[in-house]
Amino acid sequence: MVNRKEIIDSPTASLHSGEYYREQVITLKSNISGTQLYYTTDGTLPSKNSIMYGNSIKVKENLTIKAIAIHEESNVQSEVSTFTYKITTRQDIAQRFMDLNYNNMPYRLYVPENYDPSHSYPLVLFLHGGGERGTDNVKQLLANDGAIIWAAPENQKKNPAFILAPQARDQPDGGFAITRNADNIVDPERAFEFSSDLAAAYDILQMVMTQYNINQNRVYSTGLSQGGFGTFNLNIKYPNLFAALVPIAGGGDPEKVHIIKNKPLWAFHAEDDEIIPVSSTRNAIQAIRSAGGTPIYTEYPANLGHNHESWNPAYENQEMIAWMFSQRKDLK
Repeated sequence: MVNRKEIIDSPTASLHSGEYYREQVITLKSNISGTQLYYTTDGTLPSKNSIMYGNSIKVKENLTIKAIAIHEESNVQSEVSTFTYKITTRQDIAQRFMDLNYNNMPYRLYVPENYDPSHSYPLVLFLHGGGERGTDNVKQLLANDGAIIWAAPENQKKNPAFILAPQARDQPDGGFAITRNADNIVDPERAFEFSSDLAAAYDILQMVMTQYNINQNRVYSTGLSQGGFGTFNLNIKYPNLFAALVPIAGGGDPEKVHIIKNKPLWAFHAEDDEIIPVSSTRNAIQAIRSAGGTPIYTEYPANLGHNHESWNPAYENQEMIAWMFSQRKDLK
Protein backbone atom coordinates (compact mmCIF):
# COMPACT_ATOMS: atom_id res chain seq x y z
CA MET A 1 0.00 0.00 0.00
CA VAL A 2 1.20 3.52 -0.78
CA ASN A 3 0.99 6.08 2.01
CA ARG A 4 0.65 9.80 1.47
CA LYS A 5 4.33 10.46 2.13
CA GLU A 6 5.58 8.08 -0.53
CA ILE A 7 6.43 9.08 -4.07
CA ILE A 8 4.89 7.42 -7.10
CA ASP A 9 7.00 7.10 -10.21
CA SER A 10 5.82 9.12 -13.19
CA PRO A 11 4.17 7.29 -16.12
CA THR A 12 6.32 6.01 -18.95
CA ALA A 13 5.50 5.79 -22.66
CA SER A 14 6.14 3.03 -25.19
CA LEU A 15 7.93 5.51 -27.47
CA HIS A 16 10.40 8.17 -26.46
CA SER A 17 9.69 11.77 -27.39
CA GLY A 18 10.99 12.57 -30.85
CA GLU A 19 10.30 12.72 -34.57
CA TYR A 20 8.57 9.81 -36.28
CA TYR A 21 7.33 8.91 -39.72
CA ARG A 22 3.61 8.23 -40.09
CA GLU A 23 1.04 7.49 -37.38
CA GLN A 24 2.36 6.11 -34.11
CA VAL A 25 0.56 4.27 -31.31
CA ILE A 26 1.56 5.25 -27.77
CA THR A 27 1.03 3.10 -24.70
CA LEU A 28 1.30 4.66 -21.25
CA LYS A 29 2.34 2.61 -18.24
CA SER A 30 2.83 2.86 -14.46
CA ASN A 31 5.04 0.44 -12.56
CA ILE A 32 3.02 0.93 -9.35
CA SER A 33 -0.01 -1.27 -8.82
CA GLY A 34 -3.26 0.36 -7.81
CA THR A 35 -2.69 3.52 -9.82
CA GLN A 36 -4.77 5.14 -12.51
CA LEU A 37 -3.26 7.25 -15.29
CA TYR A 38 -4.70 10.53 -16.51
CA TYR A 39 -3.48 12.60 -19.44
CA THR A 40 -4.04 15.70 -21.55
CA THR A 41 -3.17 16.60 -25.13
CA ASP A 42 -4.06 20.31 -25.04
CA GLY A 43 -1.02 21.49 -23.08
CA THR A 44 -2.79 21.74 -19.72
CA LEU A 45 -1.59 19.93 -16.61
CA PRO A 46 -3.37 16.60 -16.03
CA SER A 47 -5.52 15.88 -13.02
CA LYS A 48 -8.31 13.53 -11.97
CA ASN A 49 -10.58 15.59 -14.18
CA SER A 50 -8.49 14.88 -17.27
CA ILE A 51 -8.81 11.98 -19.70
CA MET A 52 -8.56 8.64 -17.89
CA TYR A 53 -6.08 6.45 -19.72
CA GLY A 54 -7.52 3.20 -21.00
CA ASN A 55 -6.66 2.55 -24.62
CA SER A 56 -3.51 3.29 -26.57
CA ILE A 57 -3.20 6.80 -27.96
CA LYS A 58 -2.93 7.22 -31.74
CA VAL A 59 -0.64 10.06 -32.77
CA LYS A 60 -1.38 11.23 -36.31
CA GLU A 61 0.06 14.74 -36.07
CA ASN A 62 2.38 16.73 -33.83
CA LEU A 63 1.24 16.12 -30.27
CA THR A 64 2.29 16.64 -26.66
CA ILE A 65 0.97 14.22 -24.05
CA LYS A 66 1.14 15.15 -20.36
CA ALA A 67 0.37 12.31 -17.97
CA ILE A 68 0.24 11.58 -14.25
CA ALA A 69 -0.31 8.49 -12.10
CA ILE A 70 -2.66 8.73 -9.10
CA HIS A 71 -2.89 5.99 -6.48
CA GLU A 72 -6.56 5.09 -6.15
CA GLU A 73 -6.53 4.54 -2.36
CA SER A 74 -4.10 7.14 -1.06
CA ASN A 75 -4.54 9.74 -3.83
CA VAL A 76 -0.76 10.13 -3.94
CA GLN A 77 0.10 11.73 -7.25
CA SER A 78 3.21 11.38 -9.40
CA GLU A 79 5.14 14.12 -11.08
CA VAL A 80 3.90 15.00 -14.56
CA SER A 81 5.48 13.15 -17.48
CA THR A 82 5.64 15.00 -20.79
CA PHE A 83 5.99 13.23 -24.14
CA THR A 84 6.33 15.29 -27.31
CA TYR A 85 5.94 13.73 -30.74
CA LYS A 86 6.58 15.26 -34.14
CA ILE A 87 5.05 13.36 -37.04
CA THR A 88 6.78 13.89 -40.37
CA THR A 89 5.52 13.08 -43.85
CA ARG A 90 6.94 11.41 -46.93
CA GLN A 91 7.21 14.82 -48.57
CA ASP A 92 9.12 16.22 -45.58
CA ILE A 93 11.65 13.40 -45.68
CA ALA A 94 11.99 13.60 -49.47
CA GLN A 95 13.16 17.21 -49.13
CA ARG A 96 16.12 15.99 -47.08
CA PHE A 97 17.50 14.05 -50.08
CA MET A 98 20.04 15.75 -52.31
CA ASP A 99 18.86 16.27 -55.91
CA LEU A 100 21.70 15.11 -58.21
CA ASN A 101 22.50 13.84 -61.71
CA TYR A 102 25.28 11.69 -63.12
CA ASN A 103 25.76 10.95 -66.84
CA ASN A 104 22.13 11.91 -67.54
CA MET A 105 20.68 9.69 -64.81
CA PRO A 106 18.89 11.63 -62.05
CA TYR A 107 19.40 10.34 -58.54
CA ARG A 108 18.55 11.31 -54.98
CA LEU A 109 20.94 10.84 -52.11
CA TYR A 110 20.22 11.00 -48.40
CA VAL A 111 23.22 11.84 -46.25
CA PRO A 112 22.86 11.01 -42.54
CA GLU A 113 22.37 13.99 -40.26
CA ASN A 114 25.63 15.11 -38.69
CA TYR A 115 27.63 12.98 -41.12
CA ASP A 116 31.16 12.47 -39.77
CA PRO A 117 33.68 11.53 -42.51
CA SER A 118 35.85 9.83 -39.89
CA HIS A 119 33.17 7.19 -39.35
CA SER A 120 31.84 4.70 -41.91
CA TYR A 121 28.12 4.36 -42.60
CA PRO A 122 25.82 1.77 -44.17
CA LEU A 123 24.21 2.51 -47.53
CA VAL A 124 20.87 1.34 -48.91
CA LEU A 125 20.36 1.27 -52.68
CA PHE A 126 16.69 1.49 -53.68
CA LEU A 127 15.58 0.54 -57.21
CA HIS A 128 12.10 1.80 -58.09
CA GLY A 129 9.43 0.22 -60.28
CA GLY A 130 8.29 0.94 -63.84
CA GLY A 131 5.76 3.58 -62.80
CA GLU A 132 8.45 5.83 -61.35
CA ARG A 133 10.64 6.07 -64.45
CA GLY A 134 11.31 9.57 -65.77
CA THR A 135 13.48 12.63 -65.31
CA ASP A 136 11.72 14.56 -62.52
CA ASN A 137 13.89 12.93 -59.83
CA VAL A 138 10.86 12.93 -57.54
CA LYS A 139 8.60 9.98 -58.32
CA GLN A 140 11.05 7.41 -56.97
CA LEU A 141 10.73 9.08 -53.56
CA LEU A 142 7.06 10.01 -53.38
CA ALA A 143 5.31 7.03 -55.01
CA ASN A 144 5.95 4.67 -52.11
CA ASP A 145 8.18 4.07 -49.08
CA GLY A 146 10.92 2.17 -50.90
CA ALA A 147 13.48 4.94 -50.38
CA ILE A 148 11.81 7.01 -47.68
CA ILE A 149 11.45 4.33 -45.01
CA TRP A 150 15.23 4.01 -44.54
CA ALA A 151 15.47 7.77 -43.98
CA ALA A 152 12.59 7.82 -41.47
CA PRO A 153 13.79 9.52 -38.25
CA GLU A 154 13.20 6.46 -36.07
CA ASN A 155 15.22 4.25 -38.43
CA GLN A 156 18.01 6.78 -38.86
CA LYS A 157 18.23 7.09 -35.07
CA LYS A 158 18.92 3.37 -34.81
CA ASN A 159 20.96 3.03 -38.00
CA PRO A 160 22.28 6.26 -39.52
CA ALA A 161 22.67 5.37 -43.19
CA PHE A 162 22.99 6.74 -46.70
CA ILE A 163 20.10 6.08 -49.07
CA LEU A 164 20.67 6.14 -52.82
CA ALA A 165 17.66 6.28 -55.16
CA PRO A 166 18.45 6.64 -58.88
CA GLN A 167 15.73 7.19 -61.49
CA ALA A 168 15.57 5.12 -64.68
CA ARG A 169 14.58 6.28 -68.18
CA ASP A 170 10.90 6.30 -69.19
CA GLN A 171 11.44 4.27 -72.35
CA PRO A 172 10.23 0.78 -73.34
CA ASP A 173 13.73 -0.55 -72.60
CA GLY A 174 14.15 1.76 -69.62
CA GLY A 175 14.15 0.58 -66.02
CA PHE A 176 16.32 -1.42 -63.68
CA ALA A 177 15.06 -4.50 -65.50
CA ILE A 178 13.48 -4.74 -68.94
CA THR A 179 9.86 -5.62 -68.21
CA ARG A 180 8.16 -3.76 -71.07
CA ASN A 181 7.88 -4.57 -74.77
CA ALA A 182 8.29 -2.12 -77.66
CA ASP A 183 4.72 -0.87 -77.03
CA ASN A 184 5.58 -0.15 -73.38
CA ILE A 185 3.26 -2.94 -72.21
CA VAL A 186 4.32 -5.09 -69.27
CA ASP A 187 6.10 -8.15 -70.65
CA PRO A 188 8.71 -9.89 -68.43
CA GLU A 189 10.25 -11.80 -71.35
CA ARG A 190 13.59 -9.97 -70.93
CA ALA A 191 13.35 -9.35 -67.17
CA PHE A 192 16.53 -11.27 -66.37
CA GLU A 193 18.70 -9.15 -68.67
CA PHE A 194 21.13 -6.70 -67.09
CA SER A 195 19.69 -3.41 -68.34
CA SER A 196 21.62 -0.27 -69.27
CA ASP A 197 19.83 1.66 -66.54
CA LEU A 198 20.90 -0.91 -63.97
CA ALA A 199 24.48 -0.50 -65.19
CA ALA A 200 24.15 3.27 -64.77
CA ALA A 201 22.79 2.82 -61.24
CA TYR A 202 25.78 0.62 -60.43
CA ASP A 203 28.12 3.35 -61.69
CA ILE A 204 26.43 5.93 -59.46
CA LEU A 205 26.70 3.60 -56.50
CA GLN A 206 30.41 3.16 -57.10
CA MET A 207 30.88 6.92 -57.34
CA VAL A 208 28.98 7.61 -54.10
CA MET A 209 31.02 4.94 -52.32
CA THR A 210 34.18 6.86 -53.22
CA GLN A 211 32.77 10.27 -52.30
CA TYR A 212 31.69 9.30 -48.79
CA ASN A 213 32.92 6.99 -46.05
CA ILE A 214 30.67 4.01 -46.75
CA ASN A 215 31.02 0.80 -44.76
CA GLN A 216 31.87 -1.73 -47.48
CA ASN A 217 30.52 -4.53 -45.29
CA ARG A 218 27.11 -2.87 -44.91
CA VAL A 219 25.87 -1.99 -48.38
CA TYR A 220 22.30 -3.18 -48.97
CA SER A 221 20.00 -3.43 -51.99
CA THR A 222 16.24 -3.41 -52.26
CA GLY A 223 13.75 -2.76 -55.03
CA LEU A 224 10.19 -3.30 -56.13
CA SER A 225 8.58 -4.63 -59.30
CA GLN A 226 11.05 -3.70 -62.08
CA GLY A 227 13.45 -2.82 -59.29
CA GLY A 228 12.75 -6.18 -57.66
CA PHE A 229 14.06 -7.92 -60.76
CA GLY A 230 16.90 -5.41 -60.86
CA THR A 231 17.82 -6.21 -57.26
CA PHE A 232 18.21 -9.89 -58.15
CA ASN A 233 20.06 -9.11 -61.39
CA LEU A 234 22.51 -6.71 -59.73
CA ASN A 235 23.36 -9.19 -56.97
CA ILE A 236 23.83 -12.01 -59.46
CA LYS A 237 26.26 -9.91 -61.52
CA TYR A 238 28.09 -8.55 -58.46
CA PRO A 239 27.63 -11.26 -55.80
CA ASN A 240 30.28 -9.81 -53.48
CA LEU A 241 29.01 -6.23 -53.42
CA PHE A 242 26.03 -6.30 -51.08
CA ALA A 243 25.58 -7.61 -47.55
CA ALA A 244 21.89 -8.41 -48.11
CA LEU A 245 19.04 -7.93 -50.58
CA VAL A 246 15.30 -7.36 -50.24
CA PRO A 247 13.54 -7.83 -53.61
CA ILE A 248 9.79 -7.18 -53.69
CA ALA A 249 7.20 -8.13 -56.34
CA GLY A 250 9.93 -9.01 -58.84
CA GLY A 251 11.85 -12.19 -59.51
CA GLY A 252 15.21 -13.75 -60.21
CA ASP A 253 16.56 -16.03 -62.93
CA PRO A 254 16.14 -19.61 -61.62
CA GLU A 255 19.15 -20.63 -63.76
CA LYS A 256 21.45 -18.12 -62.08
CA VAL A 257 20.23 -17.44 -58.53
CA HIS A 258 22.42 -20.24 -57.19
CA ILE A 259 25.20 -17.65 -57.45
CA ILE A 260 23.69 -15.85 -54.45
CA LYS A 261 22.60 -18.92 -52.51
CA ASN A 262 24.68 -17.84 -49.50
CA LYS A 263 23.60 -14.19 -49.63
CA PRO A 264 21.16 -13.01 -46.91
CA LEU A 265 17.92 -12.51 -48.80
CA TRP A 266 14.38 -11.66 -47.75
CA ALA A 267 11.91 -11.61 -50.65
CA PHE A 268 8.28 -10.48 -50.69
CA HIS A 269 5.44 -11.06 -53.13
CA ALA A 270 1.64 -11.22 -53.06
CA GLU A 271 -0.20 -14.35 -54.13
CA ASP A 272 -2.74 -12.29 -56.09
CA ASP A 273 -0.22 -10.14 -58.00
CA GLU A 274 -1.83 -9.46 -61.40
CA ILE A 275 1.16 -7.60 -62.88
CA ILE A 276 4.17 -9.77 -62.03
CA PRO A 277 3.10 -13.37 -61.33
CA VAL A 278 4.03 -14.65 -57.89
CA SER A 279 5.74 -17.57 -59.63
CA SER A 280 8.56 -15.14 -60.56
CA THR A 281 9.64 -15.01 -56.92
CA ARG A 282 8.53 -18.53 -55.99
CA ASN A 283 10.72 -20.05 -58.71
CA ALA A 284 13.75 -18.00 -57.67
CA ILE A 285 13.34 -18.91 -54.00
CA GLN A 286 12.89 -22.59 -54.81
CA ALA A 287 16.03 -22.57 -56.98
CA ILE A 288 18.05 -20.96 -54.17
CA ARG A 289 16.78 -23.52 -51.67
CA SER A 290 17.54 -26.36 -54.08
CA ALA A 291 21.10 -25.02 -54.29
CA GLY A 292 21.40 -25.16 -50.50
CA GLY A 293 20.50 -21.58 -49.64
CA THR A 294 18.17 -20.49 -46.85
CA PRO A 295 16.40 -17.35 -48.08
CA ILE A 296 13.52 -15.80 -46.16
CA TYR A 297 10.34 -15.51 -48.20
CA THR A 298 7.12 -13.74 -47.23
CA GLU A 299 4.13 -14.32 -49.49
CA TYR A 300 0.97 -12.36 -48.73
CA PRO A 301 -2.21 -14.43 -49.23
CA ALA A 302 -4.74 -13.29 -51.81
CA ASN A 303 -7.40 -12.46 -49.24
CA LEU A 304 -5.30 -9.52 -48.04
CA GLY A 305 -5.76 -7.86 -51.42
CA HIS A 306 -2.28 -6.43 -51.87
CA ASN A 307 -2.14 -7.42 -55.55
CA HIS A 308 1.03 -5.91 -57.06
CA GLU A 309 1.63 -3.55 -54.15
CA SER A 310 3.21 -6.02 -51.75
CA TRP A 311 5.82 -3.35 -51.08
CA ASN A 312 3.35 -1.49 -48.85
CA PRO A 313 3.30 -4.09 -46.05
CA ALA A 314 6.89 -5.16 -46.78
CA TYR A 315 8.37 -1.73 -46.08
CA GLU A 316 6.22 -1.42 -42.95
CA ASN A 317 7.84 -4.58 -41.59
CA GLN A 318 10.14 -3.38 -38.81
CA GLU A 319 11.48 -6.90 -38.32
CA MET A 320 12.74 -6.86 -41.92
CA ILE A 321 14.35 -3.44 -41.48
CA ALA A 322 16.16 -4.55 -38.33
CA TRP A 323 17.18 -7.81 -40.02
CA MET A 324 18.68 -6.02 -43.00
CA PHE A 325 20.74 -3.58 -40.97
CA SER A 326 22.07 -6.50 -38.89
CA GLN A 327 23.62 -8.18 -41.95
CA ARG A 328 27.37 -7.66 -42.53
CA LYS A 329 29.64 -9.22 -45.12
CA ASP A 330 32.48 -9.54 -42.59
CA LEU A 331 30.36 -11.74 -40.33
CA LYS A 332 29.82 -14.42 -42.94
